[in-house]
Amino acid sequence: MAALDPHGGKRRSFRIRMARRSVAVAALLTFSAVLPPSAGSAAEPKDPAKELAKLEKRAASLSKEYRGELISLNEAKAAAKRAKADAERLDREYEAARVDVSRIAASTYMSGRMDTIPIVTADDPSASVRDATVLEHLSRNNGRRVQALQNLSVQAAKSQKDTGAKVAKVREEVEDLESQRKRVSKLMAKYKPEVPTSGGGGSSGRPDGASGTKSPITGNSMTARMRTVLQAVDGKFGAFPAIGCARPGDPQDHGSGRACDFMESTGGQMPSSSALAHGDAVAQYVIDNASRFGIKYVIWRQRIYDMRGSGGWKQMEDRGSVTQNHYDHVHVSVL
Repeated sequence: MAALDPHGGKRRSFRIRMARRSVAVAALLTFSAVLPPSAGSAAEPKDPAKELAKLEKRAASLSKEYRGELISLNEAKAAAKRAKADAERLDREYEAARVDVSRIAASTYMSGRMDTIPIVTADDPSASVRDATVLEHLSRNNGRRVQALQNLSVQAAKSQKDTGAKVAKVREEVEDLESQRKRVSKLMAKYKPEVPTSGGGGSSGRPDGASGTKSPITGNSMTARMRTVLQAVDGKFGAFPAIGCARPGDPQDHGSGRACDFMESTGGQMPSSSALAHGDAVAQYVIDNASRFGIKYVIWRQRIYDMRGSGGWKQMEDRGSVTQNHYDHVHVSVL
């Protein structure tokens, strides 16, 4: 009888069940190997969200004292928030994948089968061949799930590390600006806030814009301090393809008449090597004369030189285009 046949279907079914269980056990062991350390691990870093919240309070105080537009600090804060959001998203994806793999591994271990794979019965004449295919498919399918989980684990860990680095950058910016409080306080006292005059007048009797320049000006409305800088730069380095100043509605210095862009190319094109060298000279001239002109900061070639910090160029985040990264113009803001 088949039930007593040592080579019969029941014996073969038993071997197949044991083989499937072996694959499931291997899957469970592999899954366990990719689990992250427990939440209470001694190596776990402090909460970047809490630290960022504290730093933002200090940054808000600095922005008020230093007349706003702390570009480098604001960019660092934005980058930290993006990194934090990415880390949280990856954590959610990782947890969902971990639960999925855990369920499948446990189910396979307990039942000796994979829910989504039909099991070929032992009564089928070609069962041995097909069962071998099923087992191979099971191993391959489980391997892909575990590999996906491993990839998510690596990405989540990297994102957490990036978040820590971005928050550290914010801390560095805040501490640098705070270290300059005494010097900046004197700078603010020397250069009182100005607003553009109301179109053709003012106590000095000078017009609200700049006249007699070598370069065409768009948005020819600015504070007296910005006008002095524009005329000095244009007189020494003009003519520029264009100089762009006031932009109504802009919430930053262009909107208040405290900034101008000295263009080195037009149409969003990368300037030639000679134009880039020209921009370098313009930026350096403004920096060298910052105290005389009341300069707040200069942006050029995706870098910022803020006179309220400890000094030096600082790399900026990639904004995505030649113009947004300030490769085609030197931006100058005054106090």
